Amino acid sequence: MNLKMKKSKNSEAEKILNIYRFFKKDGLLYLTDDVEALDDLFEAVTNAINDCGPLKALLPYNEFVHPSQEVLKNDAGWVGHFEERDNRLFFLSDIHDYLQLMYGTSK
Repeated sequence: MNLKMKKSKNSEAEKILNIYRFFKKDGLLYLTDDVEALDDLFEAVTNAINDCGPLKALLPYNEFVHPSQEVLKNDAGWVGHFEERDNRLFFLSDIHDYLQLMYGTSK
């Protein structure tokens, strides 16, 4: 992998993590009762996953990419799955931790 591709993936990972920071949910997902903010964060993160470039090919497909694509398509099964707040929280927590671990981004 060339340096330009690596920087691009790290930049995309950082953009997604910045969404968490914007919503002030960087590591604090389970400490809030603000349902509206969590819904907005979920929408922003799934859209960012759908829109990312080289990073998307390296993200775990079944865990992050496929669910994000199906939510964007308004698939009833996936939309129903994520109506359960705990499922949204697990998804958001997992992608956050994955990006932190795999791409060594800093807070």
